[in-house]
Amino acid sequence: MSLSVLYITYNNFGDVSSGSGVRPFRIYNAFQEMGFDVKLLEGQQNLFRERKKKVALTDEWLKDNVPDYCYIELPTGPLFNRCDADLIKRIHAKGIPVGIFYRDLYWKYPEWSWPDMGYIKKKMLIHMQKRDLKLFKKNCDIVYFPSREVEEKFQSGSFRKTDILPPGCDSADRADFEMKKKVFYVGGVREADGIDDALEALDELNAEGKTVEFILVTKKEELRHLKRQDLLSAEWLTIAEGSGKELEEYYNQCDLGILPKKRHFYMDMAISVKALEFIAHNLPVLTTDCPAMARFVKENDCGIICSDNPDSIKAALMDYYTDNDKFAEMKKKTFEAAVNNSWQKRIEKITDDLIG
Repeated sequence: MSLSVLYITYNNFGDVSSGSGVRPFRIYNAFQEMGFDVKLLEGQQNLFRERKKKVALTDEWLKDNVPDYCYIELPTGPLFNRCDADLIKRIHAKGIPVGIFYRDLYWKYPEWSWPDMGYIKKKMLIHMQKRDLKLFKKNCDIVYFPSREVEEKFQSGSFRKTDILPPGCDSADRADFEMKKKVFYVGGVREADGIDDALEALDELNAEGKTVEFILVTKKEELRHLKRQDLLSAEWLTIAEGSGKELEEYYNQCDLGILPKKRHFYMDMAISVKALEFIAHNLPVLTTDCPAMARFVKENDCGIICSDNPDSIKAALMDYYTDNDKFAEMKKKTFEAAVNNSWQKRIEKITDDLIG
């Protein structure tokens, strides 16, 4: 007999334009692939009437069904509809184990997160977040956070149990051990992203005759944020636009993904979705020493950790591309990291934690 799970999300399924949209959808697919009987509640909070109807249908289902557990992927921001909070209380009252994934830290840093927001709205959102935390403390058996660094920010709370989950990623069909000397980045190129540092490091490497190419995928209008405009015409640089499946050809051309983020209190606690996409394509990750990312890379032995400056990035690239044994071992470990942090592993942990 298959296990039954009530799976609650706050996204419209089919919206996979961001990490917050991808994760709930991938988890749902993994539940099904693993043979779970899944009762799904999905839909955006701001579509109040539709959400209320879906919650009511879930309540009807619960009258005749008792799932083995309930797993909830919370939205960014507080719960806006009372019906959702009341549903969580009713699920807990039925004795159904409840686990939630809590990922919203923005409200703890309002001056940084919402610099232009009015005082009253800011205070209201913070109050709602604190209200939700009380709800979760009373009605959830375990609260999961994105990283140990985020978990530590909430340790003063009286949660029954807290933990982190395998972040969830797909995995490559096989490890690719060919050294292509091409690095890959996709995303924004503002100062915090550290791409100027990466460009300077690669420029110096190539000037010394150690040919390493760089495929940079970003929106063309983003390029104006780069300081090193002179390097945009370099022979070793390819600039492209793309997303989703359009990126596959670039992943296949490269043997290293880079995340040269500048140190920042928020980045210090985040594990980038891009890192998971890299290892899913068997690309080890070069990351700066932001603690959460550095911890993930070190624990999985799936990349290189450097400081957020051109010299350190350059040294890390040289080390990676001049030691063939280290290169091959890191490729192997990256393949294993994707398997050990898969969506299925995420669900296995949730299941073990909630019902053993």
